Amino acid sequence: MMHRTAVLLFTALLLAVILKSAGAMPAEDLGTSAQNLPSNETVSTDTPVDAIAPPPPAPSAQEPTAHPPDVVIAPNDPCLPGLYTNWQEFGQDDTNVPKPEFKWIRIQIDRLNFELVLEGIRKDDSAEEIYRTHVALGDVNSPTPEGRFIINHIYCYPDVVFFDTQAERVPGLYNGFFAPLLICDEQGRCQRFRELGLHGFEALSIPNGRRISPATVGAVSSGCIRVPDPCKLKKAIIRTAGLGGLKQNDRGCYHWLKKPVEVVISDKYPDEDEPNLVSIIERGVTQMQEGLKGLLDVFR
Repeated sequence: MMHRTAVLLFTALLLAVILKSAGAMPAEDLGTSAQNLPSNETVSTDTPVDAIAPPPPAPSAQEPTAHPPDVVIAPNDPCLPGLYTNWQEFGQDDTNVPKPEFKWIRIQIDRLNFELVLEGIRKDDSAEEIYRTHVALGDVNSPTPEGRFIINHIYCYPDVVFFDTQAERVPGLYNGFFAPLLICDEQGRCQRFRELGLHGFEALSIPNGRRISPATVGAVSSGCIRVPDPCKLKKAIIRTAGLGGLKQNDRGCYHWLKKPVEVVISDKYPDEDEPNLVSIIERGVTQMQEGLKGLLDVFR
């Protein structure tokens, strides 16, 4: 009797071992550790092994982690003071921001005298001149248009390129500054106006075989506004308008402006039937020569 009882107990124990070994495979065998899952997620034993990806390997301590694709590194700009890594940092420095801040910013372009004036408008509507310079405008065959425009972003790094009529990239021509002119409707929807804008101009970057005047004063461009010193103008705009984060597209690195800049282009070109247009150009050359002479006189 005792022998039969022992046999029955041994048989029952053996059956239990067999049933346990035939049970479900634990989660670790599926390639995912249950202890690494969030508390509200489980691993199903019905999921194929190939459908569960292994965790990514940890980055090597010897190799720097690559920047994500949406992180843009600003190109080195010789115009940028050495304390800053990009123009946004420059614009955020309180020492560079006028106090009190302006209500809005305006650029007035005088086509009669080929002159640009950047001014800040205060809350009482009074205007303060910030920067003034002579500029080059469109010639008589392609004049710079009269009207009101908006600038809401600027390309302010040396990587900005010019696209010619064949959509070929011409680097260096804009000399590190390009501010596209926009026109906006009553709903605030804006678009580029005939690819025109304010920009620097580097004559050494003119492609070989292209007939482009190197001048930055007078009626010489194809409609855009050329500025002779883009460093000074973009510093003045950034100080007064402020900058958003750094972005990049096919044309180069750019920043949105915190305050849009109104551009007012007014006054008539000198009468084509009179020699005023030529005299204006000559006046600009004379002013440059006189300025150089005055600079040399300081060292005499």
